[in-house]
Amino acid sequence: MASTSYTATEEMTNTLRVIRLLMEPCTDQLSDLLRSFVSPASFPALIKREIWRLSRLTKAQRELVLPNSGVYSGNYDDMDISLLYFLLRNLCGIQAHIKGWGNSPDSADRSVSANIERLRLARNKCAHNKKGMSNAEFNQVWSEIRAAVVDLDTALGIGNKYKDAVDFVRNDTMDPVRDKHYMDKLLNQMKELESFMEKVDNLERKTEEDGEQVKQKIQKLESSQQKINERNIPPNIQEQHKRLLDSWLKDDKPFHEIHSFPNILDKVQSQPITTIIGGPGSGKTATARHLALRLQTDCEFEIVPILSVSDVIDYGHPKCKQLFILDDVIGVYGVEYERLTNLERYRENMFNALGERSKILLTCRKAVYNESSNLKSFVLDKKYLVDLEDGNNKLNAEDRKQILNNHCRQNDISLKPDELPNVSSTVGCMMYPLLCKLFCSKSEYQALGKEFFENPYVCIREEMDYLQGHKKIQYASLIMCMFCQNAITEIMMTKEDPRFMEIKQKVFQNCRVSGWNSEIKDSLDHMINTFTIRTDKRYSLIHDSVYEVLAFHYGNQHQEDMLEYMSSSFVAKKFSISDTSDDPADLHIKIHEEHYSAFAERLVRDLKDLELYDVFMNTNLKNKCICSAFIDELNKMSYAEINYFFFEKKTKGSDILDNKTNARKLSEESKTGFPEWIRHSLLVGDSLVYDFRKAKSNFQAINWVVSYGHIQLLQFLFDQVTKHGESIRRVLNGEVEEEIESMYMDNLTEQVRLLILSCYSGDVEVVKLLLKHCDIECLNVSYNTFLSYNNPLVTASYLGHVDIVDLLIKSGADCNKSYEYGPTPLVTASLAGHVDIVDLLIKSGADCNKIGKDGTTHLWEASRAGHVVVDLLINGADCNKIGKDGTTPLWEASRAGHVDIVDLLIKNGADCNKIRKDGTTPLWEASGAGHVDIVDSLIKNGADCNKIGKGGTTPLWEASGAGHVKIVDLLIKSGADCNKSREYGTTPLCIASRACHVEIVDLLIKGGADCNKSGEYGITPLCIASRACHVEIVDLLIKGGADCNKSGKFGTTPLCIASRAGHVEIVDLLIKGGADCNKSGKFGTTPLCIASCAGDVDVVDLLIKSGADCNKSGEFGATPLCKASHAGHVDNVDKLIKGGADCNKSDNYGNTPLFRALRAGHVGIVDKLIKSGADCNKSDRFGTTPLVAASLAGHVDIVDLLIKGGADQYK
Repeated sequence: MASTSYTATEEMTNTLRVIRLLMEPCTDQLSDLLRSFVSPASFPALIKREIWRLSRLTKAQRELVLPNSGVYSGNYDDMDISLLYFLLRNLCGIQAHIKGWGNSPDSADRSVSANIERLRLARNKCAHNKKGMSNAEFNQVWSEIRAAVVDLDTALGIGNKYKDAVDFVRNDTMDPVRDKHYMDKLLNQMKELESFMEKVDNLERKTEEDGEQVKQKIQKLESSQQKINERNIPPNIQEQHKRLLDSWLKDDKPFHEIHSFPNILDKVQSQPITTIIGGPGSGKTATARHLALRLQTDCEFEIVPILSVSDVIDYGHPKCKQLFILDDVIGVYGVEYERLTNLERYRENMFNALGERSKILLTCRKAVYNESSNLKSFVLDKKYLVDLEDGNNKLNAEDRKQILNNHCRQNDISLKPDELPNVSSTVGCMMYPLLCKLFCSKSEYQALGKEFFENPYVCIREEMDYLQGHKKIQYASLIMCMFCQNAITEIMMTKEDPRFMEIKQKVFQNCRVSGWNSEIKDSLDHMINTFTIRTDKRYSLIHDSVYEVLAFHYGNQHQEDMLEYMSSSFVAKKFSISDTSDDPADLHIKIHEEHYSAFAERLVRDLKDLELYDVFMNTNLKNKCICSAFIDELNKMSYAEINYFFFEKKTKGSDILDNKTNARKLSEESKTGFPEWIRHSLLVGDSLVYDFRKAKSNFQAINWVVSYGHIQLLQFLFDQVTKHGESIRRVLNGEVEEEIESMYMDNLTEQVRLLILSCYSGDVEVVKLLLKHCDIECLNVSYNTFLSYNNPLVTASYLGHVDIVDLLIKSGADCNKSYEYGPTPLVTASLAGHVDIVDLLIKSGADCNKIGKDGTTHLWEASRAGHVVVDLLINGADCNKIGKDGTTPLWEASRAGHVDIVDLLIKNGADCNKIRKDGTTPLWEASGAGHVDIVDSLIKNGADCNKIGKGGTTPLWEASGAGHVKIVDLLIKSGADCNKSREYGTTPLCIASRACHVEIVDLLIKGGADCNKSGEYGITPLCIASRACHVEIVDLLIKGGADCNKSGKFGTTPLCIASRAGHVEIVDLLIKGGADCNKSGKFGTTPLCIASCAGDVDVVDLLIKSGADCNKSGEFGATPLCKASHAGHVDNVDKLIKGGADCNKSDNYGNTPLFRALRAGHVGIVDKLIKSGADCNKSDRFGTTPLVAASLAGHVDIVDLLIKGGADQYK
């Protein structure tokens, strides 16, 4: 063939071959790479979450990954190199190469990001190469691309898949048609990208023009922020926080947002406090920190890490947007009562410091939460909780896969699908996030594979065995870190801190190792991210779980060291007299018999340090051998010392609640009975009487001995007092000169305190022992002032200790005694449902009809709680006696759903129609609550089905709104009036239609309900159903006689409502049912006007076909075409024009549809209107022409259309 000017040159062929290589195998390889980081199934959720990163995508790219309807459903094969590069760079967490993303990489850099960058640069080079590539240039480019592909094949772990494809393209015959297609495609991509970048450049230029003004604003804001920071958080603390947050960011890279994370985030954003609970290793801290970082990024919160709740008060500012974050809010190994007390003490001040904008994120171990569940702290309220292990948040298979993949990717570890663990063990599931982190830290763990996840504690203990035997300096360094309260600082090592050196000497001796402090530092450095972490020149163990395993491992060999250096809380919670060796997950240290003495010695030390909860809540002290060892240690003390530590009153400010907090606490407890707070206040010496004579509370250690039932120890202490010739009553503060009445009463209250505390012990022997040394009056003492706590018999009755109740009654306790605001023993026992105690109290003379201060009777309390004790009480009680809020026992039982109790009360004469203060009857309450059996029982026993209750509603109205079909049916059959409306006129049919209860609507219509009876604001059931978009109900109402043209108070018809909502089926039903398509609604607007503006083309089409006038004006004279043109609904405009709409009909202001469309910038509609005869020169009421209006608005395309459509440029 003869040569022409169009013959392909060798240079152009070289370029086309490279383009083919980039558009085929290289693009496919990048798609595979993206799939390895983000599965196509999880891509839509990720892209939605990271939408803020997508600002630099072109329009076509954005439409592909974020379509207008639905979600991206491809598998990345439809993405080009430009888009793949963007997603890999911004969404996959790939570390940037040495020169940084967007720059030409160093030739020696073979990282994944560097090779991705090389493919992008090659693509750009081809696109800008108009003349083609010389052979030398081609060989160099090809060589670079091939090397990059080989490296990426290796990273993907897929052998030579794409390397072979590169070699095939190198030698394959070129196809001119395909080559031109690829060249055109590449040029189009580059053209689109260049256009986009030009727009970006224009924006940047505009930004630079306003730069000085913006800079001044930023400086002003920074200055303001600096002042706020300086006023609240000291500069040194701010710097510490900055370093801490830097480490959080680094640790957050592998974090996976689990399936329920959006719900967790929503919850955190909607409330001031969130407490995240879960087992060790479940990701509590990681989740809290990730939430904080997200809120910092998305919502501009200032993160404030704190060590105590008091820091909120110190650093908080009501006008700032702060997020405080605190781990282990009430203790690590168990409840630390001082922390709990501080929470309650600082509660009010804390919320004041937070203001309305700030939040607190807390974490708490599940075991500690369970231990504290009866303490009712506000931070543990269920509404504030996020439980990572409950059904909503528990990790699913996809979560576990992604968590492990993220950690593996972060550490350049690849796993085959068959190597992924299928965790079945409870421990493995609970600790999974931590195990993934540990798994990726050591090749030995990876070699164990699935076994590591199945038996994690065993694996970590075996690792400790290995370190102890082969890397002793590392093992010893970990032990030292544990003994130094999980924090070794560089200063401690360089300055040779005395305590640090003491611990070092002891640990090195036991571990048979020697070394310099620098070797300890090196060892801790070597174990970073495996067993240790470093934050701000401080080393800590990586996680509490590692801490516990380490403590178990070392503690079972060297108990003396553990007893010497571990915290009192650890000693109280982690030492056990029982053998737990059969359970590998139980990390308690078994106390060896030879260490009983050392253990007792440590308890005495903690006693002297006033760690009273840790000493006397320690269950090991109940063991006779341990208690004997403890007593042996006490025998080494002088009597003066014993008297000082157990009987002398002391004040410890941090444990005392102020009167204000105490008052608030008691008001809360009046609803919940006797939570542990009461015991705590009794223990720490809060005043029993509100006479404010005592400025400070004081306490004795003997309080704890009594309350936690240490009878052996209590007897020893009393023996010591007697042995030294003193009076037990005197040391207990219960013996004074009787003629001094005020002092006598003070000391009598101390006897009451101890007797109440003895009831908490549940040990009748403790109570017996105390009764021997108390005045008989303390059982029934009365005060003129308000007593904060109830008497011993009330306490024992509530707690359910039958033998103690029996003892107190036989000792003279009055079964009917209560204080001014306090319940009787029978009320508390009834409320708690203790049948044996109720029986015992009644047989001992308790008055079943006694009314409390708030009007409640024993029967009322028991009926509300649903306890079988009603059977015991009812024999001597008045079933119709009104209690709190004017309710009867029957009303309370009906509300709570206790059908057996309802029947029992009715049989014993309860009045079924007796109303409470607000007018509600038992039937009204049961109907709304959905208790069918109770409703049936009440009706059969004479309850009035039409008696009006709260808000003027009947039982039928309540049941209809709540959706209780069976109750509605029962009430109608029993004579309920289906048309009786509430005080605002709303009928049962109205409320059922609003709530979309189809069966109830059907029942009401069949029962005689008037389908046209208007409710609130004159709205009919049909209007309500049309708005609620329930087709079946609309159909039922029309068939039941509803008037389709009856309008509400504002003239709005059902058809207007349905048209606005876009409900085609309902519009169709209404038209078929006789609705007038041209009847105007509010402000004269027709259904067609409404539908045209709302945008539903099917509704518009249906209305036009059914006779709607396309030119009938609505609000302000606007026609349907005006409305549709202004709203930008092209299809509606088209339908209206075809239906006869006048394109030149103006509204009251002279605005034609053309004016409306051009002012809104709708080019397509302007074009359609002009082509349909719209006058381009028709002015509005003020003389403005369409061309002038479009020019002023800056709509260049519309100006062009108007001129082409005949607009007069000189008008």
